[in-house]
Amino acid sequence: MARCVEFNEVEKIEKAMNVFWEKGYNATSIQDLVDAMQINRSSLYNTIGDKHQLFMKCIGNYFDNAMMEVKEKVSKYSSAKEALINLITDKAGWIVSCDKGCLGMKTIFEIAPDDCQVRNQMSKNNEVYIDFLKSIVQKAMDAGEMDDSESAEIMAEYIVNSFTGWKQAYILHQNPIKIKKMSEVLIKNIFK
Repeated sequence: MARCVEFNEVEKIEKAMNVFWEKGYNATSIQDLVDAMQINRSSLYNTIGDKHQLFMKCIGNYFDNAMMEVKEKVSKYSSAKEALINLITDKAGWIVSCDKGCLGMKTIFEIAPDDCQVRNQMSKNNEVYIDFLKSIVQKAMDAGEMDDSESAEIMAEYIVNSFTGWKQAYILHQNPIKIKKMSEVLIKNIFK
């Protein structure tokens, strides 16, 4: 009689995500994953799939959790300007405090250039985030809290690309003061 496979898939995906996040996709072996997830190989293959399918679930889960968190944070502010300032400040703090970095950025640089499925998923995730940020920027513009001489979409892209640059700068220089100052400059520039 076949054994019934029972485990909390969300919990196991979280554990696998942490392995990918720490080691990267290419350096992560199936053995690393089954050890971290505390399941056997057949359970992994029978319920989730292969390494690539598991990774796709991990990056989907990572993005969904990140979006839920950012939407929750933004909802706490009464003005779009205040929400954007706090979002930018929080991102600068996270860049400095998160030892593992951003799984999304790691994925984009390591895997997306050669893997169409990953690149398409990361592109969709980016579009969702940009659209969310664009809606906040548009609210700030509509409320007169932000200059509307550029489109909300361009401003949202500018903000997101600043985050990526900050992470690169922090990896290279390990200077938290510089990241804080760059966030202050960004805030000053978008709210002239």
